[in-house]
Amino acid sequence: MLRRSIVRSFSSASDRRYKLLDPKVNWKMSEAVEKVLSLSNASSKERRKASSQQVADAFRLHDLDCGSTRVQIARLTVEINALKLHLEKHPKDFSTKYGFRKKLGKREGLIKYLKRTNPTDYVYTLKTLGMAHRL
Repeated sequence: MLRRSIVRSFSSASDRRYKLLDPKVNWKMSEAVEKVLSLSNASSKERRKASSQQVADAFRLHDLDCGSTRVQIARLTVEINALKLHLEKHPKDFSTKYGFRKKLGKREGLIKYLKRTNPTDYVYTLKTLGMAHRL
């Protein structure tokens, strides 16, 4: 709890999103506080949230965009890659395998929708994510 309140107090009043230390901002704090608030000491949940936030920031059309098709595909790709790593270590985790397949299907549906509605975003998104696109 203390960690979250410290981080929230450092963020600006206009930015309400939860963040760990933003590397772009030059914070003036001691080395000990920097270590405590760094992403390397964060929980796995906080690291997943931070990576999802970074990917969303890269695909946003504007500052308030959090649910466009591009962002959804990018976030699903991050989740799928994490599940893929988990399933390599735990191949008999069938409930995770089921969730993995559901996420693959959802991403495939979103990709088809994006291809149909906005082909330029489709090509950009798949190239940026390193996925092969079918024209």
